[in-house]
Amino acid sequence: MGKWLFGIPVSADRIRVRVRGVYSTALTRFFLSQGFEITQPSPKVCERFSFENPQYLSPHIDIKAKGSRAIVESLERFTSTFKKVLLENFDDVIIYQEPYTRNSIWRGVVTKKLKDGYLVRFSLNQEGFLPNEEAQQQYREGDLVVVEVKDYDQKNGRVVLTEFISIPGEYVVLVKKEMVKVSRKIKGTRKIELLDIGNILRPPGWGAIFRTSAMYASLDAISDELKKLQTHAEELLRNLEKVPAFTQIREGINLLTIFFPSNAKRRLDDIRSEVVPTLKGHHWIKTLGRAPSLLVDFLEEVGYRYSNVGIDELSRVTIDFIKKNLLPKKGDVVSIHHIKPSMKRIVLGPAKVIDVKEADGHPEYVMFRRFSAGGYYDGINAPKESGDFGITVAREGDTKLLTVYYDMNLNLKGVYINVNSPIEIYPHSIRYVDLEIDVVRTYEGDIMIIDRKKLDRYVGQGVISKKLYEFATEKAREYKAWLETTGLDYINELYETVREAIEEELIVS
Repeated sequence: MGKWLFGIPVSADRIRVRVRGVYSTALTRFFLSQGFEITQPSPKVCERFSFENPQYLSPHIDIKAKGSRAIVESLERFTSTFKKVLLENFDDVIIYQEPYTRNSIWRGVVTKKLKDGYLVRFSLNQEGFLPNEEAQQQYREGDLVVVEVKDYDQKNGRVVLTEFISIPGEYVVLVKKEMVKVSRKIKGTRKIELLDIGNILRPPGWGAIFRTSAMYASLDAISDELKKLQTHAEELLRNLEKVPAFTQIREGINLLTIFFPSNAKRRLDDIRSEVVPTLKGHHWIKTLGRAPSLLVDFLEEVGYRYSNVGIDELSRVTIDFIKKNLLPKKGDVVSIHHIKPSMKRIVLGPAKVIDVKEADGHPEYVMFRRFSAGGYYDGINAPKESGDFGITVAREGDTKLLTVYYDMNLNLKGVYINVNSPIEIYPHSIRYVDLEIDVVRTYEGDIMIIDRKKLDRYVGQGVISKKLYEFATEKAREYKAWLETTGLDYINELYETVREAIEEELIVS
């Protein structure tokens, strides 16, 4: 027995994954290679993988990808396996897991009566809100109540609970509320048919919600499942009164956000190329907007249809064209997207590009930034004073973001080196994942590594891989040594290179 008393009733010879979005071909190929089963594949994926009899049962893990991120819903029993497979195969992937488990069922205690509902402590360290409309009766403080985690209220920062528990199956979900609903993806006569079936076959006191997989299920399969779910529900309800407070009665769905940094995108490019012609930089270009995305689709179709057209040459020409015409130029104002492993995005800037040059075959941007007075700068312990400014250097593919701080009299106040995933350049922004370990030269002139404990915590939580942890700590040591030796010479030379541009910015302001 696991940490819950009941599991969601599913048949599981293999873990079933549904993939949608920009990484569908690459992730389908990857999960197949890891022994997972693909369910409800799109028509395009069926064509590319020659799926003759595709699986249409409900997924155990549902992945929806857009941009650099994928939002994942994973049945709790499969989450650790899913995370392990990704962290072992993508060195720099970031996986953030929400602290609550949706659809999990708990035995909780009412701790406070509010005007619009109840506060319920459902585990030793978690409290949620049970709205009046989700409660089946009135309660007093200290009453025991069985609740299901329904959602998370971002506005009020709390878990939302319900007494109307659900029992999900492969085709249908029983819910302790008399109603019948059908997935929005099911339309026409099949929808009408399922509504009729639900009204006839649902158990007394229960409602039925038909999942997308019910579109392809036979009447016998749906009828058999409803009977099994009813038996399961009756057994669960019989045992509820015996369960003590703060017990998780049934597993739920873990909610995860996966971030694919630069190296992970390149790895996905390579995996996709095993299936169809794929330009180098495919997944990066796909995040740049509709026009570049369509350009990639067109050129890859050319590479597919005309074997004499080399995909490597197409890749080179395409990336050169994009960098020349879409990426920031001198005089542009950009924002710096500083993404935490917790998936919190901090936008720094505005930053004005005052110089662009090639460094090791990659574009390098030197940016001018102004800072507001008041308080102290993190890490360098320097006071924030009127007239302060900074020079920030970001090179495509670099694992550091360098910011040098000056006062209004052009005196050096400090240096901050952020250790991060390889920097990605976009038309109006610079983006990377902050690896929570940094190197600084303080106001007093001390050079040190800071925030190491944050990185320790993330590797311990399985948010990042051990390999990425070791990479980040090694880079921090390398950048500290650089700052102790030739770093300040580089900074002084950099300043001289852009002195005129800085003086112009200071005069304008």
